[in-house]
Amino acid sequence: MAFQVLTPDEKLAALKWPRMETVDRITLAPEDWLIVCAGFEDRTLGVLERAVGNQTPFRVLLILYEPDVPENKENKIREICQRASIKPIEVIYNRHDQAGFGRALLEKLEPCRGRVVVDVSAMSRLLIVQNLVALGARPQGFKDCFVAYAEAKIYPPTQEEAEAELARSEADPTLFILFLSSGVFEVSVVPELSARGIPGAQTRLISFPTLDAHHLIALRAELQPSRFSFIEGVPPRPENRWRQEFIARMNRLSEIKDAEFCKTSTLLYEETLDCLLKLYRDHAVRERLLLSPTGSKMQTVAVGVFRTFIPDVQIVYPTPRGFRSPESYTYGIDQLHLLSLEEFRIDE
Repeated sequence: MAFQVLTPDEKLAALKWPRMETVDRITLAPEDWLIVCAGFEDRTLGVLERAVGNQTPFRVLLILYEPDVPENKENKIREICQRASIKPIEVIYNRHDQAGFGRALLEKLEPCRGRVVVDVSAMSRLLIVQNLVALGARPQGFKDCFVAYAEAKIYPPTQEEAEAELARSEADPTLFILFLSSGVFEVSVVPELSARGIPGAQTRLISFPTLDAHHLIALRAELQPSRFSFIEGVPPRPENRWRQEFIARMNRLSEIKDAEFCKTSTLLYEETLDCLLKLYRDHAVRERLLLSPTGSKMQTVAVGVFRTFIPDVQIVYPTPRGFRSPESYTYGIDQLHLLSLEEFRIDE
């Protein structure tokens, strides 16, 4: 009887990928843990507020950001927990020193005997990848693990505002557009997400172009990649579709020689995961792959699942220096989504 030995990417591709569900609330038992992050957007509170309701108390792991942003909602999270008779366990995530956070997360979760729900709504992209890779590397893997995600109602800027800023910068090259973050602190490479490259191989940067064009500038300057693959995000709402073409113009993607492009939904993680697997199959044998998770939150969930299975891809991340206008990053809380990760079993 012949046995077929699958490579890690073949194992991932062979699994039945779960579908994300749209839900009104999340029902948690006393032994379940909800991981929330004290960000500054309105949707920071979306999952927690819809989880407490009239239920019995559950466990909350509260991730606090350093350096602190005054608009961060840690006190509001503590108030919601207090009203629900929940005493959150707190852990600090330093944006400027992220190494080893996955290990710190698992230490806090050691008493957990129930489900783990990771609310990615207010998490930085690198933090999402670190959390998912740490959970997936446990002996039980993603068993009883879920991702929760709250969409925002409004995603600034408007098309008119964006076009005006771009025209202003084109008229005066000394002006730099800063829509969301205020520059790059450093291109972060944390040890737990590093990978050995092919000796002497050229490097390929796989990244998600964003409204923050300085992210790609920093990645190119610091890493000096030989080749480029860009995963362009397609917003699910028609009124936001202008962003894809605008982001391409803003990042001058057409001027990057021999770059390849892939378009995936910013909400449906499966499209991004499928694209990442294709890029890996096409290039991993001959090139060292550098993957920068600068896309949407759910595109980044796909990166986290992908990196859990395929550790020979290097994660690199342009850590923001700060945030230009936290109070207007996004507005409101819209649909709530829940994704089970249990189907992503590494041992099969």
